[in-house]
Amino acid sequence: MTGKPVVVIGAGRSGLACAVTLAREGNQVVLVDRADGLALRERTALLPAEVEVRLGGYPEDIAADALMVCPSPGVRWDAPELQIARAHGVPVRSEMDLVFERCRARICGITGTNGKTTTTALVAAILERAGEQVHLGGNIGATMLDRLHTVGDADWVVLELSSFQIESVPEPRCAIACVLNVTPDHLDRHGDFAAYAETKGRLVRFALDDAVLGFDDPVTRMMASVAHCRVHHFGLDQGITDGATRRGDDVVLVDAATVTSVLPVGDIPLFGEHNLQNVLAAVAIARAAGVEPDPIAGAVRDFHAVAHRLQTIRDQDGVLWINDSKATNVESAIAALRSFPDRSIVWIGGGKGAGTSIEPLADEVAARSRQAVLNGASAGELDEALARRGYSARTVVATLDEAVIAAASLAQPGDVVLLAPGYKSFDQFRDFEDRGRAFGEAVRRLATHAVGRG
Repeated sequence: MTGKPVVVIGAGRSGLACAVTLAREGNQVVLVDRADGLALRERTALLPAEVEVRLGGYPEDIAADALMVCPSPGVRWDAPELQIARAHGVPVRSEMDLVFERCRARICGITGTNGKTTTTALVAAILERAGEQVHLGGNIGATMLDRLHTVGDADWVVLELSSFQIESVPEPRCAIACVLNVTPDHLDRHGDFAAYAETKGRLVRFALDDAVLGFDDPVTRMMASVAHCRVHHFGLDQGITDGATRRGDDVVLVDAATVTSVLPVGDIPLFGEHNLQNVLAAVAIARAAGVEPDPIAGAVRDFHAVAHRLQTIRDQDGVLWINDSKATNVESAIAALRSFPDRSIVWIGGGKGAGTSIEPLADEVAARSRQAVLNGASAGELDEALARRGYSARTVVATLDEAVIAAASLAQPGDVVLLAPGYKSFDQFRDFEDRGRAFGEAVRRLATHAVGRG
């Protein structure tokens, strides 16, 4: 004990996990957050007595004399308080950095601009079907650091990893590392696309046993050049010789000249070609982990859409209501719009931008949506972009609640009402999950009111 505190910045899930774990190890911990409020106070009130909590702001030199500083993923890696700490020789460590340092089990790390959550959850389900002991974490579900004491050496730890988490880990050593795809996102955080892509590629550079890369994406395909391990691919390109692809109507495993069928594509219980890509990625990862085709097929057939990822909220009176709140960027919204080729779409979109072009999204909305309901901070720019394309079926409202009401009035039997915003949620909500829950509640209120009128 040095008498110096460990400073944890941010009282979200990651920060709380750091505070609890480091206090449990005998450290004096100071947890700070610029925010304040009843919910935050209730969460921090449950912390051990060894954690001193300071809400409502802190000085930039808060960690200048600390033993260590642990920022939450939402804190920029070049934030002034971290720069000051580094200048004073204070180690800057994230929750995920500590997980990689301390985890004794095999780690499967999965990243990509889109599809991370579905692929990560499916990989965990396959490994469990194969009889493995699996711990799911990272950017999905519960935090991992404060659960490491429950992890055995022979277990699998399957992590969904965002670019924010990876940038804080100098050497993320995964037994299996997967990069699904890389398209422009979070440029307001990383500065440019090259830096963002390099952050994702770090997972491949330090992979220990196997890397699984999207073959159809030229950015991820080129990451094979930095791998020091065996590389497998997934995708629809016929050039794949080691990994998972589609041949005819089947998902297959390919190993040189050997092709092994896993299951029919028609057995996949998920909407959209992008989810076929996610399944192919999970199949390739599972095979790299040594799983046989039968448990892979069984887990895929039994898998259901993860919350807020093309999740069915209501299917009534001929109208299908779909929650894809996780579509927080242009590419994921486009993928959602392409997931319903046989139905007309009433699209709900808008939110907070991330410094990327919306022109491709406007093209897709104009081509695929019968009606567009725009809300949130970006409603004005979306409205203008669609107007430039001569698309007149536009409704502009202020909030998501109003968007649901407007969509209900526009929807006809045979339609899909699709929440796939194409933007971050922070203009109206805490995160995409909060937005997805609000959408589901608004849709359920519609059903209640309809019953009441009946």
